[in-house]
Amino acid sequence: MGKSFEKLKSALKKLPGAGAKSAERMAVHLMLEDRNAAREIAEAIVSALGNVEPCPVCGGLSEGGEPCHICANAARSGAAVCVVERAGDIEAIEKSGAWGGKYHVLGGKLSPLKKIGADKLNMESLRRRIEGGEIEEIMLALSNDIEGRATCMYIQEHIVGSKPVRLTRIGFGLPSGSQLGYADADTIKNALDSRKNF
Repeated sequence: MGKSFEKLKSALKKLPGAGAKSAERMAVHLMLEDRNAAREIAEAIVSALGNVEPCPVCGGLSEGGEPCHICANAARSGAAVCVVERAGDIEAIEKSGAWGGKYHVLGGKLSPLKKIGADKLNMESLRRRIEGGEIEEIMLALSNDIEGRATCMYIQEHIVGSKPVRLTRIGFGLPSGSQLGYADADTIKNALDSRKNF
């Protein structure tokens, strides 16, 4: 195999869930079986890199530096904000149809082993949104693992503190240690419906 093919395999391995074997299968498919799809994917990536960026309000996906379609939607309640780890979690919750509020993307969760502290997450903008006075409820929709629980505790103690904001956490019909983005819509809906005070 040539250098270009090896470089493609290495790049594909960086995708979430792609190991060495799956990266090689994708590379072979794109180069030998469907070169048109490869060109289409390359063009879409270049276009997205030029246009898609974090929403200036919630940190989700938006285009052209404008607020995303959820933040810009006046029908969505700005009094209730769902805090998630990643922008992809928003789509998972939206598919459930159970949340009518807005969102805040942290960009991960606290993880001392990976050297991810509060300074590397979207915590300060959450603090500013709370201090703006419009938010009445923060719903924590973070993974049900040690790092997710630690992040919830940090938000409770250091971000919300004594502010008059109702703090809830989604109920867990989700398996412990699972990722929100991989759950089906019914499981997410049940988890949202059974949220409780935190």
